[in-house]
Amino acid sequence: MNSPVGYKTKQREAILNYLIMHKDSHVTVNSISDYLTAQGTPVGTTTIYRHLEKLFEQGFVRKYTVDATTCACFQYASQDKDCHEHFHLKCEKCGKLIHLECSKLDGLLSHICAEHGFSIDPFRTVIYGMCRECSEN
Repeated sequence: MNSPVGYKTKQREAILNYLIMHKDSHVTVNSISDYLTAQGTPVGTTTIYRHLEKLFEQGFVRKYTVDATTCACFQYASQDKDCHEHFHLKCEKCGKLIHLECSKLDGLLSHICAEHGFSIDPFRTVIYGMCRECSEN
């Protein structure tokens, strides 16, 4: 991946820059909108959704959905981190995203596949809870 393909606009660049600045977090359309508004460059939520969907289709953004009633979260698909082979932990209090590389999970993945006939996609797997820092406060 070099750079997102397609028509480049200031809005698209501002959205992409925000995603890159927050590459270790899952962000929502509202958080992007709030940031851009605070920066004096407001962008409508429909426009943000449209750009995020295009970036997702092109592989520059990951999209996480929990259920039909919860807003989707997005994450920049950083080229320096391969998120295809590990799980993610998301703190529900502070929003931190932790890239969980743990050899113990390999056994879990193998067990679920062999014993239950189900193949888990770590790329799309996010476990929600509370990080150590938030738990201690």
